[in-house]
Amino acid sequence: MKQFGKLGEKLLAVAKRNYLMIGYIVASVLCELTGVAVTAGRFYMTQPWLYLTFLALTCLVSLYLKGHAGKYILFVTALAGNFIIDMMFIIVFDSTGTIFDFAMLNLRSDAMIIVESVPISFTYVLVTGIIIALYCTLGWKLRKSMPSSDVNRTSAIATSCLLALVLGADAMLIYFGNYRYSANDLSYRLYQTETGTYSNKGMIGNFANELARGYWFSEIDVGDRNELADFIYAETTDETDYTGIAKDYNVVTVLCESFEWFTFLLDADHYPNGYAKQMFGDDARTEEDLVKALHQLYPNLYRFYESKSTVILNNSHSLEKTDISENKAIIGNYPLYVYINYEYPRNSLPYSMPNMLKGLYGVESKSFHDGYRTFYNRNIHHENALGFESYTATEDMDVEGDDTGLGERNLDSEMMEACKTEMFPTDRRFNTFITTITQHGQYAYRDNLKPYYDKMDELGILPYVKDDEDGNAFRYYCAAGMDLDKAIGIMLDYLEENNLSDNTLITIYGDHNSYYQGISNYAKDIYSYKTDDYTDLYRVPVMMKVGNHNFGGEHMVINKFTCVADIYPTILDLLGIKGFRNLMYGVSAFSQESSVLYSRAYDKFLTDKIYFNTLSNIIYSADSVDEEYIEEIEQKCLTLLDKISHVNRLFADNYFAGRETDYFARLKAINGIE
Repeated sequence: MKQFGKLGEKLLAVAKRNYLMIGYIVASVLCELTGVAVTAGRFYMTQPWLYLTFLALTCLVSLYLKGHAGKYILFVTALAGNFIIDMMFIIVFDSTGTIFDFAMLNLRSDAMIIVESVPISFTYVLVTGIIIALYCTLGWKLRKSMPSSDVNRTSAIATSCLLALVLGADAMLIYFGNYRYSANDLSYRLYQTETGTYSNKGMIGNFANELARGYWFSEIDVGDRNELADFIYAETTDETDYTGIAKDYNVVTVLCESFEWFTFLLDADHYPNGYAKQMFGDDARTEEDLVKALHQLYPNLYRFYESKSTVILNNSHSLEKTDISENKAIIGNYPLYVYINYEYPRNSLPYSMPNMLKGLYGVESKSFHDGYRTFYNRNIHHENALGFESYTATEDMDVEGDDTGLGERNLDSEMMEACKTEMFPTDRRFNTFITTITQHGQYAYRDNLKPYYDKMDELGILPYVKDDEDGNAFRYYCAAGMDLDKAIGIMLDYLEENNLSDNTLITIYGDHNSYYQGISNYAKDIYSYKTDDYTDLYRVPVMMKVGNHNFGGEHMVINKFTCVADIYPTILDLLGIKGFRNLMYGVSAFSQESSVLYSRAYDKFLTDKIYFNTLSNIIYSADSVDEEYIEEIEQKCLTLLDKISHVNRLFADNYFAGRETDYFARLKAINGIE
């Protein structure tokens, strides 16, 4: 008993000399877990080891310091660093919904435009602010009353040994956490235990791991190039009932930033907080009255939507960022763990839509965007890897150029008016890709949209309501959609006036849901994974107008699951061009098959019925999902991951450089072109 008593006295003495360290550990853990909680909704970490080594390193360094004042400064500095790093990643998460990965470092020059308004987590700042303030106050008071630390040669040697041990353990944790990672075989991603959130390693741990993985574990082994060639050319796309109905047509593809169906559709079932909300209350409107008013606000979107020549992909989803949605519609695939606009902007990609149309038919392609020329490195990527003859950005247009990146946005209508003659030439066949920006968040009052607010007020649609933050953000979003509508009208009018409408295939699609300020959540009333129709959160518009083709007196509706990766093969199908299907992540919307979406940005798999990042972590599944469906999805995911692993190799090796002639010889052969 005496021995236990003496041990207790010694431990108490040690504790008294290290109140600052103990307090730091408690404060740091609480701050880190608060950060995890506000992003992942869980107040714990399943793999905290890297984070704990960070704590251990700070504590061991403090043992070299004799005075408590020095230790106090060290611990306060460490807490401040912890707070800043966590706050930075929380801002990124709140703005984009994604956790940090190494490839994000390429986006640092575009960070302010991507992040937009720097949303601050009130919960995190309040809780951690109180914790750090308490530590600073109590630590400052305790530092003088604490017994002096016993720093001698023996303790210094012991501390150094422990420090070396912790550093070694840190290195081992990073190594064994990543050595099995292979960019060439991605099947493990379907079965891993990672959840794709900070609840695994925490923010500090994830940051350290991503840096290590990016620098030391991301090399791609190109491997056997003969096997790669065999895989690329193994299968060709199948014909459908609509193959070639747009043969020899011009091609126009319009990526509409943050465009959603609720921009112009009522659809009370899918969007209860959209326009349908005005069907209730003291100033209730009838459904007929609302639909009539919406036709006045969005005449051109309805003109496109209701055309007998239009195909509606009514169950299409996107869980991507703009650059990835853009690339998937142009090349049909995207590698993992990199942003190709930065990593591979000069690769040879003969299978891109511009390169294929030029290589097969001599068609020139041009790209337009009313945002900054260098944003997402498009000025290099589009004219090199993607094969556009030119890339025209706002600096090259005869427009006012209000886009600051933090509020005002350029007007799509001004871009379309200024560039229409170049976009849609009358003397040759053309392929034009247009990326809009007006509906990009944030959503607040904009002077250049005032005429649209006035028109909404005139018709009594979405009036401004004081202290209704969500409703007013929705109003501003929809007003921005009215300018997109105007731009679409300018395009349609010009094509009709110049006899181009009947032989032009036009695709209009939303790059992703409108996640800024939670507009999509609000309009769809979806806030939880437990919602019956959770995957509808990522349901976005895809409309394809096929010249003057008549689909039976009214637009054609396809209700099977599709995603942004299906746009590229669908356009090729309509044009009557066979391609190599292992280069495509999706399938034609007209085929009997359906695809599965894997989001490189969010590390999630998705269909309209299921949402998960591994099969051991299925986040949402519809009531109709059974074992047979899961087995079907598992096989589709494995096939997709195999394609992604080969695409990783293709990009890393710049495989097609010097092999373009062989590619086009094979492409012409399967298409019967001499």
